[in-house]
Amino acid sequence: MGACSSTIGPEMTPEEVKKRRSETVKFRQTYLERAKKITPPPNCLLCVEVEPWIAAPEGVRGVDDALATFQRGSHTSTKEINMALSGMVSVDNKYDYKKSVVLSLKDKSSKDVITAAVMCEHNITNDVKVLELIWFVTQRKMEDKKYGSVLFRCIRDLAKQAGAKAILITSTPQATGFWLKHVNTLKDSEKFTTPVIRGKKLDKKMDEVPKNLSERRKLHFKELTRVNPVVRQPGADVRIFYGTQGGGFSGKPFRYNINSCSHIWLKVLSHNSKPLLSSGSTQSQSSSKPMRSNPSSLRGERKSREGIAKQATGGRAERRSREMKSKERSSGGSPNRKKKSKVENPLTP
Repeated sequence: MGACSSTIGPEMTPEEVKKRRSETVKFRQTYLERAKKITPPPNCLLCVEVEPWIAAPEGVRGVDDALATFQRGSHTSTKEINMALSGMVSVDNKYDYKKSVVLSLKDKSSKDVITAAVMCEHNITNDVKVLELIWFVTQRKMEDKKYGSVLFRCIRDLAKQAGAKAILITSTPQATGFWLKHVNTLKDSEKFTTPVIRGKKLDKKMDEVPKNLSERRKLHFKELTRVNPVVRQPGADVRIFYGTQGGGFSGKPFRYNINSCSHIWLKVLSHNSKPLLSSGSTQSQSSSKPMRSNPSSLRGERKSREGIAKQATGGRAERRSREMKSKERSSGGSPNRKKKSKVENPLTP
C-alpha cells in the first residue's frame, strides 16, 4: 500500500534498491497488461512506464522530463518525483511509492510524452481499494486539446479493471477547475455526496485562482466551485477510505494533506460499460461528450429516413390528386385545375 511507513528509510543498500525495483516492476506489469485492453486515439500511444528510471532516447521527451515541469510549491522537488518513479520512499520518509503506477500518453510518431501521471494503489481493507492520483501534467503547448481528458479516462478504465472502489485526486488550486469539470460530467450514481474536501489553510490560495483567468473561465470556475461545495471533514460515504484517523483529520494516509491540496473523490463503477474511445476518435474529442457516429453512417441513416418520408408523403399526394380529378370530372372540369394541383401538392417546393 502506498502509505506512510516508518520502517523503511530513504537510504538503502544497492541490494535493497535492486529488490525494491524488482517488486515495483512486477506490480506495474499488472497495469501494463490491463492497459493493453484500452484503445487510445489513433495518433497516440498509451504507456505504462514499468521502468521509468531508464532514460528516453536522445531528443525524445521522456516521462521524467514531463513530470519535472510539475510544481506543487515547496511540496514537490525533482528528487521527490524520482523517488516516485523508482518506487522508493518519499524524501521525507513519510510515504511509500512501492505501489506506484506511472502512465503516459505519447505522440505515436515522435514518441514524445504529451501528458503523464503518477498514481498509487492503496488497499485500505481487504475489500476496499483506492487509486490515488498524485501528479498529472500535460505539455503546455498541448493543453486545451483534450489529451488530459483522454488520459484521465484511461485511468478510470484501469481503476475499474483493478477493482478499485474510488479514485482520489489530490489537486492543486490551479488544477481544481479541471477536475471539477470532470466531476460535473458524472451521473449522480457516480458521485459521492461530499466529493471535495479541503482545509481552511488552502482557502486563500483558492481565492487567488480566478485572478489569473479570463472572464469566461473565471465565471466557469466560480460556477464549478459553487455547485461542488467544500467540506472540512469526509462524509459518511468517503470516510472509509481514510481508515482510522487519530487526532484531527488531515487526510492521511495519502501523500498530500487537505491543507496543501484539495481531495477530490470519484466513484468507480464496475458495471460502467461506456466505451473509452473508438478507433476513429480524434485528439479533439472530449471525454465528457458522447461519442460521435461515423459521418457516412449518419448520411446513410438520414437518406433512409428521407426516403421513407418521401414515400409516405408521395402516397398521400397521389391519393389527393386522384380525389381532385374525380371531383373535376363530376363537376365538368375547371380551367385552373393544373394551377390548383400545383399549389396543393405538398411535394412541390
